[in-house]
Amino acid sequence: MIAVGVMARAPSAPGKTRLAAGLSEPRLRDLREALLADTLGTICSVAHVQPFVFVTPADAGGEILQYLPREVPVRPQRGDDLGARMRNALVELIEVEGFDAAVLVGTDTPLITTEHIEEATVLLRTRGGVVLGPADDGGYYLIGMTRVFPELFAGIEWGSDSVLMDTMRIGERRRIDVCLIRGAYDIDTIDDLRRLEHDLELEPPQVAPQTRRVLKGTEY
Repeated sequence: MIAVGVMARAPSAPGKTRLAAGLSEPRLRDLREALLADTLGTICSVAHVQPFVFVTPADAGGEILQYLPREVPVRPQRGDDLGARMRNALVELIEVEGFDAAVLVGTDTPLITTEHIEEATVLLRTRGGVVLGPADDGGYYLIGMTRVFPELFAGIEWGSDSVLMDTMRIGERRRIDVCLIRGAYDIDTIDDLRRLEHDLELEPPQVAPQTRRVLKGTEY
């Protein structure tokens, strides 16, 4: 079986600071809540996988429960940077829990659907190795693997526009089979929100329903 872990920040914790110039703090909190709820709703609706949530701050597990559509294991994130936190989550799922493979996603890609996750899990079942979902900002919104490759999380400048390419270069150097699935984009800026508002008009209503609600009537 494959596990899907959501790397989540509690909505009460500061986040999405680049949006602060265009959104009030209450509206920004609403957006963080909506992005989290939509991601959890999507992951919990994927068939034949086991969802997990890895939360920061470490003591915010109780806060996350209200956004879950069903009972899901909630664990604290562990590590000093994003790479360490992802590596440790994958170790927990694959090496400790014993899943055949594991996929990690964040909560700031509202157009992610069950099809994105299913595409990644099919590749992991049939090819193994590593799967990445490229993000428009040069990073990745999804990573999955059948065993933990810690070298893919070392020496990466997290938050830069070279995260994806640097990860793939390490994979090539270490002869790790890395596959890409369809791309997506994160919500980091006001321009991203405007793009999302337009794109949601083309998507069926079940895609990102909570984020749609927050965006409706929002001025920025």
